[in-house]
Amino acid sequence: MRTLSVATVLAVALAAAAPLQAQPDPAFPVLAVGQRASGQLSTADPALYERGPFKVYRFQAQAGRRYVAMLQSSDFDAYLTVARTVGGITDHMLMDDDGAGETNARVRFTAPEAGTYLLIAQSLLPEGTGAFTVGIDTMPAKRLAIADLRVGQTVTGALEETDREYGAGPGGGGFFDLYRVRGTPGQRLRLRMQIGEYFPTLNAGTMQGDEFVPDAFGHGQGMLLLTLPASGETLVQAGAEGEITGEYTLAVADRGPAAAPRPVRLSRGEPVDGRLEAGDAEKEEDGRWTDHYTITGRAGERIRVTMAAQAFDAYLSIGRMVDGAFQELAFNDDDGEQGTNSALEVELPEAGEYVIIATSFAAGGEGEYRIQASAP
Repeated sequence: MRTLSVATVLAVALAAAAPLQAQPDPAFPVLAVGQRASGQLSTADPALYERGPFKVYRFQAQAGRRYVAMLQSSDFDAYLTVARTVGGITDHMLMDDDGAGETNARVRFTAPEAGTYLLIAQSLLPEGTGAFTVGIDTMPAKRLAIADLRVGQTVTGALEETDREYGAGPGGGGFFDLYRVRGTPGQRLRLRMQIGEYFPTLNAGTMQGDEFVPDAFGHGQGMLLLTLPASGETLVQAGAEGEITGEYTLAVADRGPAAAPRPVRLSRGEPVDGRLEAGDAEKEEDGRWTDHYTITGRAGERIRVTMAAQAFDAYLSIGRMVDGAFQELAFNDDDGEQGTNSALEVELPEAGEYVIIATSFAAGGEGEYRIQASAP
């Protein structure tokens, strides 16, 4: 197999692929959008980046249009690159080696600007040769629809490649659906989304023209906390970042009035069993459920607080209430060991009552735990 150095191959490619506004070298075959072409990779073709031989095709793209490119072969493991030439430099925008299943490659992308783009049909492995087909086609986005979602309802939907996308860049930022959530003004809601083993993204916002503009963002773990505005409704964007598609569930529930903390006295050396669950006091900024404990100490006294949990990642915080607001003194989310437990040690700056907050590291954590305070 004849292999050229990277520098030599790039020099050849740059000489052949002129800038976007210039006439590309006719040595690169033209692919019309919607067309498929057959080709053959052999040891006489150049190789690139420690992979196998390649051939280059060119096509014209329109700014903002979504495209899907395919490279299929039963003779070698296909590797497909979408590229363009900018200022005399070849920009390798997106690559794929198995997006079409088995030995076939597939790249979905959005053209950032109009001009001539390149498809590099290549073997993933250095020894790969044989017949292939390569093609390029458009992938129009379906018409934007907004579905209604009632409080107390759980719906099943699906993210698809024809859905709207958020984020910028040739590969897009992910697909999403839109829902209109209606309730009473000032109603406190919790939305949860699940999509297999992936991490969903939930945002709330408004439409500005044909674009969704978020103004409230999710709190991780597929959860979004909302307080409905005076209109009693808002739009929710349910999606996932990256090339994630498939079925999901989306549920919206009434959070009810904010629960007031009910502090429990914590005595040194005496463990207390507790449980984080819906209905507990919440951290307003992210909706984590919290239990509150109080302990009295002396100035300069050192105490150690531990929290053991298996159902969630434990998180401890200690501080004082000043003018009705909690002022944190120390916090910790682990105990120095591998696991979900938490431990913190602190020297009390003055005599008086301190508040210990037991919660989870991330929103949505719930389950049983054991907390204890003692001397270090």
